[in-house]
Amino acid sequence: MAEVSEDYRNLAAKYQEFQRQAEALKQEMDMVQASISSCDQTIITINELKTASAEGKTAEAMVPVGFGSFVYAEMKNADRIIVDLGAGFSAEKTANEAIETLNRRKEQLMKILEQMSASLTRFIQGMQALEAEAAKIQQPGQA
Repeated sequence: MAEVSEDYRNLAAKYQEFQRQAEALKQEMDMVQASISSCDQTIITINELKTASAEGKTAEAMVPVGFGSFVYAEMKNADRIIVDLGAGFSAEKTANEAIETLNRRKEQLMKILEQMSASLTRFIQGMQALEAEAAKIQQPGQA
C-alpha cells in the first residue's frame, strides 16, 4: 500500500511540473502573439502613412518626447522608416523595405508560435497520460 502511495506522489509531482511548464509556455506564447499583433499594427500604420504621403497629404501622429509625454507632429514624407533589426540595431529603410522586414519577422514569430503550440500539446498529452496512470493506481485501492 505504501508503494502505491509513493507511486501516486511521484505521478502528482510529475503532473505539477508539466502544469508549471505548460503555464510558463502559455505566457511565452502570449508574448509572441503580442509581438505578431504589433507587427501587424505597424504594417497597417506604415501603409496608411505611405498612402497619405503618396496623395500629398500630411499625416498627424503623436510622437513620444519622454516620460510618457507626447506631442502632435505632422509627417510630410513617410517614405523613410527606421526599423528595429534586433539586438539593439536599427536601419533606415524605405516604407516597402520596412514592410518586408516586418513581414519576415512576423513569419519567424508565427513559426515560433507553431513550435510552442506543438510543445504545449505534448505537455497536455503528458498530463493526460499521467492522469490515466493515476486512475489505474487508484482503481485497485477502491475495490
